Amino acid sequence: MEVFKGGKVEEVIAVRLDPGDDIHECVEKIAKEEDIQTGVIVSGIATFDKVRWHSISTTDFPPKDKFFQMEGPIEVSGIHGIIADYKPHMHFTCANSDNKQVVAAHLEPGCKTLYLTELLIIKISNLNLTRRLNEKLGVVQLRKK
Repeated sequence: MEVFKGGKVEEVIAVRLDPGDDIHECVEKIAKEEDIQTGVIVSGIATFDKVRWHSISTTDFPPKDKFFQMEGPIEVSGIHGIIADYKPHMHFTCANSDNKQVVAAHLEPGCKTLYLTELLIIKISNLNLTRRLNEKLGVVQLRKK
């Protein structure tokens, strides 16, 4: 375990994405434009016409991911994550009422807004975080830059 202290809430940024906007592309663009080196996505709701995700498929090290895709209409009830080194790591929960499928997993690029996406991002100053590979475990981990 490692604890990273010293960060301060600098700004709260509300975001609206429009139909067709890719959530990953937009969050990365916002992070760069607003200089969010470190941030927290504290709230997110959305509708997608397609969702892509991955989930772990073993308990061994290094972990193995399985990738999935589902087509909509998809109701997203929660998006949250951490921005480190201007790159978002987002998890989500969603449901497709047509096929009665519910998913909670790691959000992958390629998820496009159907009707709306709304996010609340907190910009953190004085705490530059990044992600680096722990070669012993084969896992990318949060680290102080």
